[in-house]
Amino acid sequence: MQRIYRIAALMLTILFTGALAWGADADKEPISLAKKTGLAVGPIVPNNYKWHKIGNIWNRVTNFSYMGDDAYQNRTPSGDYPGGSGNSYLYRGTIWVSAFVDGIFHSTQGDDHEFSPLDSVYVYTGPGARSEEDTYTKYYDVQAPLAGASHFPLGLEVTERTYAWSASYAADFIIYQYSIKNVGIDTDNDGYPDTPRGLKDFYFTIRFDADVSKLPQWGAEDKFSNQDDHAIANSQWNWVEYFPQMKNRNHGLTAADADSHLIIMFDGDNPNYPADNGQPDDFGNPGADGKLQTPGFIGIKVLKTEPYLKPSSFHVCHIYNDPANDAETWTRMISQPVFEDLLVNPTTKLPFPHDYRGILTFGPLDTLAPGDSVIVTTALGIGCDFDSGGVWSLVKLVKIMDVAQFIVDNNYSLDPTVLAPAAPQVELVPNVVNNITTGVNIRWDKSADTHPNFQGYRVFKGRKTGSGSIQWDTLATYIDTVNSAAWPPPNGPDNSTYQFLDMDIIKGLVYYYSVQAFTKKITEPIPFGVVTTNIMDARSFKAIAPSNPVAISSLANVKVVPNPYIGSVAWNNRTPSDVFAWKHRLQFTNLPADAKVKIFTLDGDFVAEIEANKTVIVGEEVNTASPSVAEWDLMTRNNQEAAPGIYMFVVQSPTLGEKVGKFVIVR
Repeated sequence: MQRIYRIAALMLTILFTGALAWGADADKEPISLAKKTGLAVGPIVPNNYKWHKIGNIWNRVTNFSYMGDDAYQNRTPSGDYPGGSGNSYLYRGTIWVSAFVDGIFHSTQGDDHEFSPLDSVYVYTGPGARSEEDTYTKYYDVQAPLAGASHFPLGLEVTERTYAWSASYAADFIIYQYSIKNVGIDTDNDGYPDTPRGLKDFYFTIRFDADVSKLPQWGAEDKFSNQDDHAIANSQWNWVEYFPQMKNRNHGLTAADADSHLIIMFDGDNPNYPADNGQPDDFGNPGADGKLQTPGFIGIKVLKTEPYLKPSSFHVCHIYNDPANDAETWTRMISQPVFEDLLVNPTTKLPFPHDYRGILTFGPLDTLAPGDSVIVTTALGIGCDFDSGGVWSLVKLVKIMDVAQFIVDNNYSLDPTVLAPAAPQVELVPNVVNNITTGVNIRWDKSADTHPNFQGYRVFKGRKTGSGSIQWDTLATYIDTVNSAAWPPPNGPDNSTYQFLDMDIIKGLVYYYSVQAFTKKITEPIPFGVVTTNIMDARSFKAIAPSNPVAISSLANVKVVPNPYIGSVAWNNRTPSDVFAWKHRLQFTNLPADAKVKIFTLDGDFVAEIEANKTVIVGEEVNTASPSVAEWDLMTRNNQEAAPGIYMFVVQSPTLGEKVGKFVIVR
């Protein structure tokens, strides 16, 4: 497995699938399956992916062993936490499978493109699913066109399944199960295994490259993302004391909590750069307002192996010293049965920040005979204390991994609906008085009331922050207890729903709403505590840009908002990126649904045309378009940003006629 595969794979892909978009690091280039390489493709299918978006972690699942999305542009959710924020904690996770053949060590590595897809990624929900959202796919190393001629196939086929949940106790992790079968090698070059071969001293390895974290507005190789990571997997907690930000904290973690099955990665301080707020310490990436932008700790834990594989070693490498071939993989990453500590600067006595990858290996299994399988179950999770970060996020990571372990140990028999009710079904209805929208009615169904563990509801309102995450404020809490003054919530119009009226709105701004149901404190079968439904559950999480109803009699009330346009941060996207690409937003309001708006300079030059009920906001999971509003992104018909100045507009409606007006753009 020489690194020459990159050149060969790139040339083949250019020849047969078109040129690739290159990133700054050659190890982080996007790939596509090259089908016409002179080798038979046999059962190989195109690359395929799906996304888990039901819990607090949103993550891409692939059919070629990649965990997450390592794209430099137009990245999809990749360990995004909290889900929907675009704040990515994961660059790429992959597996290595290794063994000896005729006394020589060989390793198949996902990050070296040595697995090829055999099936698409399928999503299963409802009856028969182990979780709220299962996925299934399959890949093998029998033939790997993108790996180049130096690839040595071990003859292994991997069936990958993942499991995700939305309830609060299980929303912060996704379980991955790998069934690795010795199917034999292909000797007649048709892509199908035809010759059995036993493997000696089989090892399973996780390569974890988390890049904690990547906000949408940061570059792929940003000083705040992948240049100050730390990676550790140890059976002690003494490493916590290396960091001034975590030293001498009464975290309560004990030797029983320590686990060499768990890789932990987090954002440390890069002493070469100050934080966004100017302070020299950027541990957890404080934003301009001082709030931590990367408070979470991400981890991946091996929960179970069948047959049992013991943890054998943990090593780290970084962007400049990845092992270049199988021989280096053996000598540097697997043969040494040690668990490396953090690399500490002898001068400062502080851990060196770097773009690390954690390499955790299990084994060896003496023999993996033809037809035999090894099953490895892992959990990808993020523990996060949004206010304090640091060691308190570490404590939360340990706790959520305990829950994942409990679920696997009990064969996924824990039914979330037994512990807690489903998320309430929420509907947002404008509150209209005299044809003017004065507020937003948040309405939700009453089904959670009947659950035996039900305790109450919380109503939330949110706005996007500079980091792209949603800052939630609690509007109301309703607790169903004896003689409670906070029960019940106000009834909706037909008594089948509850309702809360939010009058504190500015029309045109985007607001997010959610209603959580929460339970009594649950102590059995393990101490789950109070379980809440997921604030981002699709049933509960809704967005709206309040606007007046459509005009039905005249165009007299048409307005341009804001006017003058001065680039207000309340209206604009403060963090434009590949994920959330839009920047500017100017609204024409109080329109009829059939309205079109044409925009001209004062000299009469045609600038742009827009229509009612279309929004410029892109990249969001929700649609905030309104039939009484036309939005303009301040881009001309020639795809240039409109210059400052005075502009004319003409509203044209087949039902209500025309209206002419002016507005001002100030940059």
